[in-house]
Amino acid sequence: MYKVSELFDIAFGTRPIVYRPGERPAENSPITYQGMTTIESGPEATRISYMGTPILFPVTFIGSSYQVYAPAGNITRRAFGDFELPATTMVNFRRAKIVSKTKALAARGTVKEMYGFTDWSIDIRGICLRDPSHPQAADPYEQLRQLLEFEQIAESIEVSGELFAARSIYRLVIEDMDTPQVKGKPEVLPFYLRCSSDEPLELIL
Repeated sequence: MYKVSELFDIAFGTRPIVYRPGERPAENSPITYQGMTTIESGPEATRISYMGTPILFPVTFIGSSYQVYAPAGNITRRAFGDFELPATTMVNFRRAKIVSKTKALAARGTVKEMYGFTDWSIDIRGICLRDPSHPQAADPYEQLRQLLEFEQIAESIEVSGELFAARSIYRLVIEDMDTPQVKGKPEVLPFYLRCSSDEPLELIL
């Protein structure tokens, strides 16, 4: 039996906080949420996983015709279907401002002349686990395979999710992917995607 809190601690060095579900996990479930900090109330769940735990902010890579590299090295297009990231997925966002500072003579501080915004840096961490309620892939190896397929896309990917929409992020670029192993735990496949936001721009010539 696997404890999700221990798996996250081993893979990423952190223990997530979860909202207490209205239903209890099935008695024969191979996964438990013991060891996690739980909160009695929280946002309304989008749906309930097969373990009885709430899925609050699901993230979906939207299927479309995306650019990929062909074996010969040329760019071609390939059709992708929608893929919902595993229910264990956690997302962190951060963004910095671009500030032009000028030192002020005989005064304190600096003069801020102009500023802009960098792209959002997005860290997506999760664990592929066997999940019969997953809409596209119950098998953890199939979940990871589909993630690896999206990693090969040579352009930005359309993304859907409440956390992303709140920050006006509708496309992202996968810049780096890490797939560490958890020793002695079969069918436990962590993944770590380092991404940045992207905005489609149309150039009129």
